[in-house]
Amino acid sequence: ESSVRLSVTINVTDPATPTTTLASQVFCSANNPTVANIQVNQSNVVWYNAENGGTPIASTAALVSGDYFAAVKDATTNCESSIRLKVSVTVGSSNVPTTNNAAQNFCSTSAPTFASIQVNESNVSWFNDAIGGTAIPLTTALTSGIYYGEITNPLTGCKSATRLPVTITIVNPMPTPTTGSLTQNFCSVNAPKVSNIQVNESNVIWYNTATGGTAIPATTALASGTYYGVVASGSNCENPVRLQVIVNVNTPGIVTTPRTSQTFCLSAAPTIESIVVNEANVVWYTSANGGTPLAANTPLTATTYYAAALNNTTNGCEGATRLGVAVSFENDALVPITTTDDTPCVFQGVTYSIANGKSDYLWTVENGTITSGGGNADGTVTISWSDIGPGKVSVVYINTCNERTIKSLNVNVATCSDLTITNTVSNPTPNFGEQITFTVTVNNVGQGNFINTIVSELLPSGFDLVSASTTAGTYDLTTQLWTIPALNAGQSVVLTIVAEVLPSGNYTNVATVEISTPLDVDASNNSASVTVVPVCLTVYNEFTPNNDGANDLFRIDCIESYPNNELKVYNRYGSLVYSKQHYENDWDGTANVSGVINRGDMLPTGTYFYVITIGDGTVKKGWLSIMR
Repeated sequence: ESSVRLSVTINVTDPATPTTTLASQVFCSANNPTVANIQVNQSNVVWYNAENGGTPIASTAALVSGDYFAAVKDATTNCESSIRLKVSVTVGSSNVPTTNNAAQNFCSTSAPTFASIQVNESNVSWFNDAIGGTAIPLTTALTSGIYYGEITNPLTGCKSATRLPVTITIVNPMPTPTTGSLTQNFCSVNAPKVSNIQVNESNVIWYNTATGGTAIPATTALASGTYYGVVASGSNCENPVRLQVIVNVNTPGIVTTPRTSQTFCLSAAPTIESIVVNEANVVWYTSANGGTPLAANTPLTATTYYAAALNNTTNGCEGATRLGVAVSFENDALVPITTTDDTPCVFQGVTYSIANGKSDYLWTVENGTITSGGGNADGTVTISWSDIGPGKVSVVYINTCNERTIKSLNVNVATCSDLTITNTVSNPTPNFGEQITFTVTVNNVGQGNFINTIVSELLPSGFDLVSASTTAGTYDLTTQLWTIPALNAGQSVVLTIVAEVLPSGNYTNVATVEISTPLDVDASNNSASVTVVPVCLTVYNEFTPNNDGANDLFRIDCIESYPNNELKVYNRYGSLVYSKQHYENDWDGTANVSGVINRGDMLPTGTYFYVITIGDGTVKKGWLSIMR
């Protein structure tokens, strides 16, 4: 064991924790700060992101907001402070202000200041230079020029990296517009607009108020009221003093009259004021437009005069349409008796009038009767003409000019209608002894009436009168004359005659219009005839074929007159039991058709149906009985 000992000196070093005067430090991003810019009181300081451990941050690293931790590093021993210094770092932004308009106009009348400059951010300061200089107080009055805006962050004190240039122009307003009339009248018929207000300048816009408000579109319809005008400014710099114009939109006075054509008597010496209108204060012209008003005592002539309301000349409505009144003079010789029907019909009421009558009428009529009117105070009369041919209506009266005069009108009275007659028969081919019906129709075709019409309906010798009836008038069974008291226009009446067909005689029935009042001028259709052709076929519908010599055969009188006849007999079930052409009253009830019973067998007692065709299309049908 050695007795010599080694002596070693050990030094343990712990550098002191660095210090700073600012535990929280602020930097502006515009200065591009690095870790080396963090303020501490010592040198040889290294920085970490953590309070313990970690990797040192390069001093050239860009600063970001956050906490940094510093230690002193001994250059000899490389020892670091065991306790690190904490520094909180804030890196503030450096915003540049922005604007919607880099060239801004201001109206001098609005007293703009630097606070009036439009920018999108707050806390903007303005300078005369892009760099340096002193901020201009915001209350300073604006003048034209270029100004530069800068933002200072109130928390970090960071300023804009660059300043915003804005060009300012101070604009002076146009002078207040002028006009030749501060009160202006317009006419509603001209549909005036705001643009029609008279001013001496162009580009004038109008408001409803002396200040403020919204400009009225130029196409807006004018209304009575006060309007305020300024010269429009593209830079929104209007003169605060507006032109005041009072507007009256007038409705033109309209002149009306009960008669646009007026007739005067020359003897009354009529003047302009004699023309009748419904309004007062009317002025008259000889033309529809323009011209000079006529004096009220201007004598009238036969022409058209035009009236306007007097106030039209003072309220801006002179262009309103004037009322035209045609003036003429009474000429009694040209005023005829007028009528509702120039070709009157007999018995039909026709009205006659005199247009210029006034009083004291005296109406007279030839070939007619007054049915209404026609009195001393009546300018009209209604006449029923008594008969066809000439007629006359006259009137004596005092006319509108107080002149006694007489007028007459000759007329030619016509029937205006035509009597027609038709004659029909219910059965043109009856059997002897059969009753048939004749129908006679008389028609009044047209507009006039007839009275006391007599129609002859004389039955010929082949008929025996049974009965008669009419829808109008009476038929005399003895004279066989039909009297019709009245037959109005468009009316029809009917005569019905029932007669029995006799075995011999004349079978043509003729009906004729014998007479009428007035006489029917067209007699070609005043008679109508119908001819009956009797058929001599008498069927005995019961026989007894029992060979006793009495009523053994089916008998039809006059069947021999129709050699082309055909007889068919059916039982009650519709089955044919007998058929024969050229029947000669020789059937004894024996079947000649096989089917229901055998051909040649006697038909049993019973009821059967017969059909007889006589060759000219005439068919007789009926029932017959066979009795055994």
